[in-house]
Amino acid sequence: MGDQTALGRAQARNLLQALFYIVAWGCASSGLIFLNSYLLNEDGFHYPMTLCSMGLAASWTISSLLVTLGVSKLDKSRDMSARWYFKHVVPIGGFAAFSLALGNYTYLYLSVSFIQMLKAAVPCVTMMVLVGANLEKPHRVTVLGVAILTFGTALAAYGEIAFQWIGVVMMFASEFSEACRMAVLQYLLGNLRFELIEGLYVMAPASFGFLVLGIACFEWRALVEEDGLGKIGNAPHKYACAAFLGFLVNLLTLAVIKSTSSLTFKVIGQVKNTLVILVSVALFGSAITAVQVVGYSISMVGFAVYQRGKQLQTKDEADVADARAREKGKGVLMESNKGGGNL
Repeated sequence: MGDQTALGRAQARNLLQALFYIVAWGCASSGLIFLNSYLLNEDGFHYPMTLCSMGLAASWTISSLLVTLGVSKLDKSRDMSARWYFKHVVPIGGFAAFSLALGNYTYLYLSVSFIQMLKAAVPCVTMMVLVGANLEKPHRVTVLGVAILTFGTALAAYGEIAFQWIGVVMMFASEFSEACRMAVLQYLLGNLRFELIEGLYVMAPASFGFLVLGIACFEWRALVEEDGLGKIGNAPHKYACAAFLGFLVNLLTLAVIKSTSSLTFKVIGQVKNTLVILVSVALFGSAITAVQVVGYSISMVGFAVYQRGKQLQTKDEADVADARAREKGKGVLMESNKGGGNL
């Protein structure tokens, strides 16, 4: 009885912790979306890579400080060599930086609500990349879900009032880069999983380095000539808030996945995107059409079908693994029996 009570308390504690992470991530992520949009458009800080680099700089700085103070320990990365880091982590950081940069650039061309609608197509892009890299064999239900998703997203794009091709292309390029990051992460790191702070400590420098290179090539000249650094100095609290929210989003993303699952995180992400659309329309006057509402609703149906397909796919893979294990066990038993007969 005592063991069951202790188990029940532990489960309740884990559930409350997961709910806290989910709510905190949703608030931080949504807040960062609206703040970035405001800084890029209303505040006139037209330097998307510089803006998103602040979050990574904060993530690297805070995680390094926590490691130095002994608050967080380096368990998995303690013996990591420079060669291993450049071979396994740097490519992941490059794709992450590309995804962040292009994702931020879209706020210069598209509305917040339309961007969230386009994010519904992430599973489609991810599946294409994983299948192309021969890292996944999708279930037929998953393919059906992706087809419905694609149709719904296309319909939502058709209904957009302020449609700009460059913004849409950048958004899908960002999603493609994020899908490549996931594929490379799966291929290079496999089952290696870092703790929360350790993950930021290892990953943030690689992504930040690529963003600094991009800033030097594409934004630094305008940043100096247009006194972009002066804008930060005039309102440092706004940009410090953006940097800290970036750190929270990076940290809480890992926390939500660790306390739930990547599948649950995808579902929560779509719920958050829908809420951002509603807030954008209700509070900030973002215009959406009836065609977009229908298209996005269809996308959500497709997303539900996609998630069901992923569940069936996981179950099929587990069944195949169990069957192989049983066959292997039978083979070992037969060999053992043969050996006993010879004696």
